[in-house]
Amino acid sequence: MFTPSDILYIVLSFCVLWISGALFWFIYQAAQILRNVNSAVDEAREKISKIETAITGIKSRFDSMTAPVGLLVEGAKKVIEYAIEKRRN
Repeated sequence: MFTPSDILYIVLSFCVLWISGALFWFIYQAAQILRNVNSAVDEAREKISKIETAITGIKSRFDSMTAPVGLLVEGAKKVIEYAIEKRRN
């Protein structure tokens, strides 16, 4: 019927089959984890981009508001200097 070497080869073939199946399953699981990580990184990039856009908008609004304020400060400075000079005379 079966010799001991035949039984050994059958057992070894099943072991190789199970090991290769487990190896492919681990590779599949690693690929799924990497896919999830990639999607999480993409979402983080999108959110960071939105935050950057919002900060840039706020900065541009702040810059556009500070330019007239600077002119008002300069004008007020000149008026005060004129008033001080007028008092001295």
